[in-house]
Amino acid sequence: MGRQIQICTTDDDNLVFEGFLKQNFDCVFFQPSAPTAEKLIIESFTETSHPFSSQIFIWNKAFPWTPAFELINTVDRQYYYLSNTRNAPLIEFSKTIPNHVVNGRIYWSKFFLSDTLLYNVEDFEKFYLSVTKWIIKNATGKIKYMGINTYYLGNAWSLKIETDTKAEQ
Repeated sequence: MGRQIQICTTDDDNLVFEGFLKQNFDCVFFQPSAPTAEKLIIESFTETSHPFSSQIFIWNKAFPWTPAFELINTVDRQYYYLSNTRNAPLIEFSKTIPNHVVNGRIYWSKFFLSDTLLYNVEDFEKFYLSVTKWIIKNATGKIKYMGINTYYLGNAWSLKIETDTKAEQ
């Protein structure tokens, strides 16, 4: 079963989160697809090949893994994707898409897709928990809906308060 927390962030919040990861871990970031295999690896959460690409895979290099890339040809384009995520030591960061009112999440598949993980699950869980605890600690707001908390980082919470205030007027 997977583990996740719901988050709401802006691009500025995403950069603060990225800074936390870079300062505390040796991480590599991947976008899910790109026009070339080299462009699957991104240096910053702001780099994506597609305008509405919100998913980023976070690999802490403390956990051994070799990324594999595959090419897909469609009628109108070709693109590469990360093909071996199933058992990989990855955290999925889905960015908030504000214009589509879609909150983001921090997700670890754990045993959801497979019961054969090729890394130390207990140590990875510590990594995952350190990431989610940072989100919770640095959230400036939280909304509970249908029993699920959504944690808002700084700018996202300010925008929420501003939007709610305007709606009440």
